[in-house]
Amino acid sequence: MSEKKSLTEVLAEQRAGASPRGRALYDALVKRLVDSGAIGAARKAGDSVPDFQLASADGRFVRSSELLARGPAVLSFYRGTWCPYCSAELNALAEIAPQIRAAGATLVAITPEAGGAALRTKVDRDLDFEILCDLDNTLALEFGLMFRVPDELRHAYLANGIDLGQIYGNSSWLLPTPATYIVRKDGVIAHAYVNPDFRYRLEPREILEALADIL
Repeated sequence: MSEKKSLTEVLAEQRAGASPRGRALYDALVKRLVDSGAIGAARKAGDSVPDFQLASADGRFVRSSELLARGPAVLSFYRGTWCPYCSAELNALAEIAPQIRAAGATLVAITPEAGGAALRTKVDRDLDFEILCDLDNTLALEFGLMFRVPDELRHAYLANGIDLGQIYGNSSWLLPTPATYIVRKDGVIAHAYVNPDFRYRLEPREILEALADIL
């Protein structure tokens, strides 16, 4: 039996399999984000997370204070399951969710998807961690993760049947940069992974190592 691939390996295969056109568009977007410093204001280790209240996939309201009352939290911002890199990351998080819980921490995924997409994802993948709905990217904005999709990429998405206006329930064409935060019980960020190149994600093993450092 072959050894299970790491998230890093899965994402590398996805990048290698991208079309030349898609790769060029994403390369140009990443360069634009880096050159503009768009992610420079993102919250980082040592910052405090803002107080927030978001609806869960199944319609309950969840407050940040409620999450942190249980212990440390892992917050994972993702664009949606329409994004293959986000989809692979969700699957990888599901693999370590029991270990995160056993360590006394809470795993939460956060998506701007509207129209019940979060609940479908949770049910279809049988996820046993919370998915919160950040409609209109209100919380992602507070974390400094937002950027506007350039026209060329917007046209490419639409040509491929990806209408972010429909997926997110608004016409802003704003996207969150995927990010992972490991937050101490006092609300201070112990570890932050925010990469302008959203084709790379934090390896689950590193999440567990960061949790071990604060527990």
